[in-house]
Amino acid sequence: MKSNFIREIRLTGLFYFIMVMILLFHNLHADEYNINSPDYRISVYFSITDQKEAYYRIEYSGITILKNSRMGIIREDQDFSKDLTLIFTTPPEIVQDTYQMLHGKKRSCFYFANKRTFQLVNRSKERIDIIFQVSNDGVAFRYMFPDETNEIKKIKDEVSSFYFLPGTKAYIQPMAEAKSGWCQVNPSYEEFYKQGIDADMLPCNKAGWVFPALFQFGDYWLLISETAPDRNYCGCRLKSDSASFQFYIDFPDKRESIKNGPVKPQSTLPWSTPWRILAVGKGLKTIVKSTLGTDLAQPSKIEDVSFVKPGQSSWSWVLLKDDSTVYHVQKRFIDFAADMNWEYCLVDADWDRKIGYGKMADLVEYAKTKGVGTLVWYNSSGDWNTTTYTPKSKLLTHKDRMNEFKRLQEMGIKGIKVDFFAGDGQSVMAYYQDIFEDAAKYNLMVNCHGATLPRG
Repeated sequence: MKSNFIREIRLTGLFYFIMVMILLFHNLHADEYNINSPDYRISVYFSITDQKEAYYRIEYSGITILKNSRMGIIREDQDFSKDLTLIFTTPPEIVQDTYQMLHGKKRSCFYFANKRTFQLVNRSKERIDIIFQVSNDGVAFRYMFPDETNEIKKIKDEVSSFYFLPGTKAYIQPMAEAKSGWCQVNPSYEEFYKQGIDADMLPCNKAGWVFPALFQFGDYWLLISETAPDRNYCGCRLKSDSASFQFYIDFPDKRESIKNGPVKPQSTLPWSTPWRILAVGKGLKTIVKSTLGTDLAQPSKIEDVSFVKPGQSSWSWVLLKDDSTVYHVQKRFIDFAADMNWEYCLVDADWDRKIGYGKMADLVEYAKTKGVGTLVWYNSSGDWNTTTYTPKSKLLTHKDRMNEFKRLQEMGIKGIKVDFFAGDGQSVMAYYQDIFEDAAKYNLMVNCHGATLPRG
């Protein structure tokens, strides 16, 4: 009788202990929200801490592969990195898209993801939204300022971070210092990768680290990049904390601009930042096959892309360098392209001086008889480096571009290769888009060299 009574007390105590622990556990996670991939393998957990800061973490099949990582934006007029209050959370919704690519790893692409938006306000009751989309191949998030104003807002810093676990290895390219290298043309994204190095053992690199950056944690892989920057944002890179496994979003060097244009982001409102994308998979297969970079990019603004015909090209400069940009050598490389059944011949730097526009038109006509299209090189730069290769300074203004592109179209040129860009500042990103849009008006394809990475 006594033993049963004691047993009953013990069971009752155990029951209350379990209930208290469940309640404590529930309270610890009361402010944590999750978004799953459609196949439930990838889970993102979003929370606001007691310190009123926003964090997220990523699990794959229940295994944490990215620890609690901070989120937020600091504008010159408002701080959205602290003193945050969550005011509304949308329920999960399905996002899907089907589109076709002219080239790349696959032609027909299908995007299917779950989306949640977290609406927050800062101490001043100014609003910022954090949007997550989680697909079977990874995670994407971006920030949005939904208010409307014609006043220019400027971002000082983005505190988005990526906090890896001990044992994570990095496969990553160092960023070159702005205005360094031959004729001050850096960054041109030509540095050697660091491969399989412990993420906390990377050497200090003041200029940061390049997208895409690949990380390995055991059998799990994660690749970080960005997509869909518009004219209202710069191209970003990563910086690392050499004493930990943390990486952060970083902005370009103040010298990475053209015509004294903006480097850091600035825009009127409403305003969305680029997507931060994290392709996630067990093994490299998912990473290699992922199309997140284009899945989340904006659809083409150019309605008629029939003139865009990717192909292979002969190219004398890679073998014979500067002295090869002369008429008779280029004619030989046109013949070579025809013999190889390649679509194009690229005529490189100084063609305007060593061949001339008149003789280039003759060369284009000759290439047509061989079924070969002609591409020509351009120097993008004005005064931001000391390169002397030509044609130079012919693409800097809308008027100059329109005149030049009209002339090329009349000559029968199929496309241009543009070299020696000035970095990733917002003004440079807008310059890329200026070139693309104006060239499309004259059915000219564009290949960028000495340039930033593809960002959707």
